Amino acid sequence: MPRWFLTGPAALTLALGVALPAHCGEIYVSNEGNDTVVVLDSDSLEIQHVIETGGRPRDMRFSPDGSELLIAASEADRIEVLDLETKTITGYIDTGDDPELFDIDPSGEILVVSNEDDAEATVIDVASGTIRTVIEDVGIEPEGVRFTPDGKRVFVTAEATNTIAVIDPWEGVILADILVGNRPRRGTFTPDGSEYWVTNELGGTVSVIDTETLQVTHTISFEKKGLREAEITPVDLVMTKDGTTAFVTLGRAWHVARVDVATRTVEAYILAGSRVWGAALTADDSILVVTNGASDDISVIDTEANRAVRSVAVGRTPHTVRIRD
Repeated sequence: MPRWFLTGPAALTLALGVALPAHCGEIYVSNEGNDTVVVLDSDSLEIQHVIETGGRPRDMRFSPDGSELLIAASEADRIEVLDLETKTITGYIDTGDDPELFDIDPSGEILVVSNEDDAEATVIDVASGTIRTVIEDVGIEPEGVRFTPDGKRVFVTAEATNTIAVIDPWEGVILADILVGNRPRRGTFTPDGSEYWVTNELGGTVSVIDTETLQVTHTISFEKKGLREAEITPVDLVMTKDGTTAFVTLGRAWHVARVDVATRTVEAYILAGSRVWGAALTADDSILVVTNGASDDISVIDTEANRAVRSVAVGRTPHTVRIRD
């Protein structure tokens, strides 16, 4: 992977008596409140590195060859490139104004980033780090970006217009707009690409979209005794690799919902931290890690037991989590 434009708290771990499977990897967490990315050992859950980044780091993705981590530094208007061996920032990609979230196509040729302040999506050539095209009018306050499994299309959420822009990034055109719930945030596809699931933060729901017809086929709601409706604010969503189970972070509700994908029913509510935000699964789907933006920590969840087994302080306002197994 090229370097593009070359530039020259201790963890608090609360064990709850459950032995976690060994993974021998690393957990990366972006802290938008103090402009850092922290690296934790996935077995000990101790912080190994604290890396300073550009202003307000948010989304992160591993490079196609797995040697680097790309970090969207929103206030710096760029994606920074972190070498995973040296743990140093080695370069950056100019992205346009306020990069929020981004995704890399399965072939590793291009990436698409949402530019929240400009209602645009920018298509960037990965090899050269140069902008191929800027797609305008993708919706007001675009956020979530996700390629279809075949890499032909990309779905971009727009928080203020309650829409999903379906884009052909290779031609630089919008193919369709889909109306969903109130304030769509992030989404993911089922492994076979037949459905796109997207969280609606202020609607308190998840919309399920048929990717062939581009119609909303189901709306999943969440209800738990003791939680007020206004607190249920879904943000992130991840699926197990077999596509049978989805985990939805519920924001201000302090919980993660476990959802059966086939029946669209909630199987369990798992207590996490304050303002549950980002989510990532280990390669074997045995552990779910979520960021808690208001309690400044991550929760480590045993997906078989359906409960959080550890909490680790990571920094101010953790946003995104990625796991390198």
